[in-house]
Amino acid sequence: LAALEGRPTAAPTPRERLDTWTRQNAIFFGNATEYRDPAVAGRQLDELAELVKAADAVLRVVGYTDEIGAQARNSSLSQMRAEKVVADLAQRGVQPSRIIAIGRMNLIDIAPTKGSQSANRRVEFELGFTGESAP
Repeated sequence: LAALEGRPTAAPTPRERLDTWTRQNAIFFGNATEYRDPAVAGRQLDELAELVKAADAVLRVVGYTDEIGAQARNSSLSQMRAEKVVADLAQRGVQPSRIIAIGRMNLIDIAPTKGSQSANRRVEFELGFTGESAP
């Protein structure tokens, strides 16, 4: 409302900027734990690392797979994708105590496409609760 009335608005906090980024972005995978587009993933990881370091927050890194493959394999693959992103964030200076890798077994399909171009092969991000800590 303030912006509509021409009044100055407060700049978003680092946590608010991180929350916005996590709701608008995912990192996509081709096969196994290979980023679909390594250059795009690298830019996303650089930006995300800076946001996490600026915010006083814990970030959950949540891996997903598509429907191809057995459930046991997909369960471990979703975890491995999340762990890859966590490791890459740690290499960019994010404290390991602020990032949690999670592999989700339940399929939350966001696209009907199958194979290496499927958007279902992804890692999403969730802002942790205040007081939550990495294991």
